[in-house]
Amino acid sequence: MTSRVKWFLAGILLAGILPATWAAMDRGQPSLDFLRRPLETSADLLRRVKPPRETSQQTAEGGAADRGPAEVASITLKTWIEPVTGMQFVWIPGGCYRMGSPPGEEGRDPDEGPVHEVCVDGFWMGRHEVSRAQFQIFTEASGYVTEAEKDGYSWVYTGRWETRSGFSWRRVGFEQDERHPVVHVSWNDAAAMAEWLSRESRGSFRLPTEAEWEWACRAGTDTSRHWGDDLGEACRYANAADRTAAAVFPAWTIHPCSDGFVHTAPVGRLHPNGFGLYDMLGNVWEWCRDVYDPEAYAGHSRENPVVTDRAPARVTRGGSWYSRPQFVRCAGRDHLSSPQRRSNDQGFRLVRKP
Repeated sequence: MTSRVKWFLAGILLAGILPATWAAMDRGQPSLDFLRRPLETSADLLRRVKPPRETSQQTAEGGAADRGPAEVASITLKTWIEPVTGMQFVWIPGGCYRMGSPPGEEGRDPDEGPVHEVCVDGFWMGRHEVSRAQFQIFTEASGYVTEAEKDGYSWVYTGRWETRSGFSWRRVGFEQDERHPVVHVSWNDAAAMAEWLSRESRGSFRLPTEAEWEWACRAGTDTSRHWGDDLGEACRYANAADRTAAAVFPAWTIHPCSDGFVHTAPVGRLHPNGFGLYDMLGNVWEWCRDVYDPEAYAGHSRENPVVTDRAPARVTRGGSWYSRPQFVRCAGRDHLSSPQRRSNDQGFRLVRKP
């Protein structure tokens, strides 16, 4: 297909989407119904177009042992738009790094050690956490009902954790719009979206492994946070517990700065890390593929480690809007007790294997 034809098709799609968007804004509609038909048309057209050769988009690829952090930091990154949901993915080159935190790192928990070298193959990672708009495309197209909706309740933080009836990704307990990260989603809910997207789109989608997630978060750095160790810089990159939130939750331990958000922020509102990924720290906790094992690092394989035994607890990474500095670190690990657990600070992002 010639570039002229591609631009012509792009014009047709924009002509269909933009007027519908303006009309919906005039009516004050909060739903995405007005986008469904243009998006479906877009997906149908894109499926008929022969995809570009991925080798032309993956010039940064290599084997897991090909690159160290310093080399990774200088690589020009590549992006890819998933046609069904519009999610943007960034190519994360493979490489080796020191996973975990050293004994002297402030806020460190014992399950973050021992520090050990791991190598991961390259992969595509969602540039943002999955948004409400993107999750809605999934639920409307598939008819999927989340576990919070089926069970009729979820976990909510209001100064303490408690279960509340009627809460789900549709009713979160604070103000959100379609640009915000989806919350109240369980590990099972996230895995279901990945499976659906693998059927409907191009490629195989899943949750990131812990090793992939930490490699992507660090983006070639070896400091506790991808921007360095200065807590005062946190609000440029991470929506976490800060002076803004302290006005509502005065008992919190906070970062010495203000990001302007008490709860979730729209995805991509703050600065990205060196890989071009947004909100890797803060905003919402992100599910990982791994089963949680506090002793996992002692038995990790060097190449592409992942823990997939039958234990119920699942790993979650990155901290959230209510997290104190201890949890807003690239090496920080947490977990929820089962793949059915969900809360108003829990979200996810997806990876796509080449």
